[in-house]
This record gives sequence, C-alpha cells and structure tokens, in this order.
Amino acid sequence: IKELNKREGSAKLLVDNHFGDESVINAAVTVLNQAKIYAMLIKGIYLNARSKAEFKALMAVYNGQKWLYINPQNGSMGLPKNFLIWQYGAQPLYEVAGGAQKVVFSLTVSPTPINALTIAKARGVQTESQMLRFSLLQLPIHVQETYKVLLTIPIGAFIILLLRNFVGLTTFGTFMPVLIALAFRETHIVWGVTLFILIVSFGLIVRFYLDQLRLLLVPRLAAILTVVILLMISISILSQNLGLEHGFSVALFPMVILTMTIERMCITWDERGASEAFKASLGSLFAAIVAFKVMSFPPLQYLIFAFPELLLVLLAFILWFGQYKGYRLTELRRFKALAQQDLT
Repeated sequence: IKELNKREGSAKLLVDNHFGDESVINAAVTVLNQAKIYAMLIKGIYLNARSKAEFKALMAVYNGQKWLYINPQNGSMGLPKNFLIWQYGAQPLYEVAGGAQKVVFSLTVSPTPINALTIAKARGVQTESQMLRFSLLQLPIHVQETYKVLLTIPIGAFIILLLRNFVGLTTFGTFMPVLIALAFRETHIVWGVTLFILIVSFGLIVRFYLDQLRLLLVPRLAAILTVVILLMISISILSQNLGLEHGFSVALFPMVILTMTIERMCITWDERGASEAFKASLGSLFAAIVAFKVMSFPPLQYLIFAFPELLLVLLAFILWFGQYKGYRLTELRRFKALAQQDLT
C-alpha cells in the first residue's frame, strides 16, 4: 500500500494514474492474488450520526489464520472504531433492471439507544396511542436528524445572549457564532477554528485590496462572496491532494455569514483600529466554541428532542433576561475607577 501511494514508477502502471482508495486497493489485491495471498476490497460505514453516510473502502487480507484490515491511504492495520462492514468484494452495491431514471442510494445513520423514550414509543405503538402521531419520533430518520440540529439553534442563541448581555463579550453579529458552532459539528473545534481563520485572513487581504477600487457596498459584498467560495474550493482541492479529509468540511461553513464577517471586521478595523477588530473576532470564535460545547452536550440534545416543548421554557428565559439593562461583567473593571471616586 505504501509503495502504491508513492505515485511513481510501477505504481502508476498498476493504479493507472487514478490514485483513489478503491484503485489502490484493487491494484494491491491484484499483486497479492498473484502471490497466492487472498485479499479483497471491503466497504463499510462509520456508525456516527449523519444524514448521508459515505462508504469507506478498506483492504482485507487473509494471512492463513485471521483477516487483517488495511487502510489504503497510509497502510495502517486494524478495523477502525465504530466501523460496520457493509460489503465484501468490488461488486456494485445494487443493480437496477429496466430503470429509466438515475437511482440515488444513501444511508442515514442515527444512534438509537434503548432508553425510556424508546420503551415509551414501543408501548405507544402497541396501545395505538393517538398522541404518538404528534411526536417527532414518527418522522423519517433523516428528518429526525435535521430537527435534532435545528432544535439546538435556540440553545446556541441563548448562550450568545448570556455572553453578550451579561458577560459583555463582543462578537460580530448575533447568529454568526451560532452558525459557526453548527459547522463545528462536522469539522470539530481545532480544524473548524483553523479553517475559519484561514478563510477570514485571505478574505481580509482581498477586502483591503477592494478598498482601492472604491466599490459600492453591494458590488463589494458580491466580490467578497465570490472570493470566499473560491477559497473554499481551493481548500477542498488542496485537502484532496494532501489526503486531509477534514478539509472537505470547509463546505459546511455558512459562506454568506463569512462574507459579512469579513466586511464587518474590515469596517471595525478602519473605524476603531486593529485591536478592536481582533478583539471582536476572538470574541466571536470564543462564543462559537462555547455554543458548540453546549449544543453538542448529549443529555441536552436528548431532552430537547424528546420534549421540544422545553423551547417554550427557553423562550420564557430569553424574554426575562432580555429585560436586563444593568452592568455587564466586563464593565465592572471598566467603571471601577468611578466607583472608587464615589467612595472617596
């Protein structure tokens, strides 16, 4: 596997210049079979919650005693954690006879733990309860996964409310940190922050260049949006060539929000200085990380999905806290000198 991934010499002849996972495995299987070693391609999926699970190809080799599983990208051995083998061999997953239209095949993976909610649903089905018809559990799996994400957005907005109105954290907009936190669900924090900083940094360079052209607001935003999309495409292609799967997740970032973030950061830079612009950027990233941690807390996700009426309680807290007009935590230090003058 490692020799085939060098992409030179005889490796090009065996793989035929198509250095994908399946091509590398097929070439390795051919070589091993010629040496009387039984090997074959297998496909499977990771048992992580996702709406469209992608098949991952591995190579299985029999050493006379047991099967060994090898990663086609780096040659590491062992079956990955939470990996379900779906198919043995390189045959097509399905065949359509007499079909005139293109067939789309997709898998939705959703963990279904045996808990009180599952038992209650089974009991409701047995008793033919009419209340079960109004439950989210009756929806298709892929729709349930969508609502599991949507139901956490008000929680993220509530966290931003606390950070802005009570702590005094400065952010670019209200919903930008929440949407960035949603993107962190797939990219995770380290890669998500890295990709965010990379896109915003290049976007700022382009934005400062556009200042020299004296463009109006709408053409300037359209130009920045185009550049952001080009940057996302470039990162995806570069990640493909370097074998970095996390780089593909850049497509999950909200491009319009990134565009507005670049524009507002540039305006803040011009009006209030670079320190305030960086302060707001770091505040937005910190708010996004905190919102992501809270929104991805499994017990909270379970409660809000099982009992969506809890959003009414959250709405009550938002209306209550929204009436607060007192000091924020960051302002206590700011007005400390005035308090000392009053005491003297």
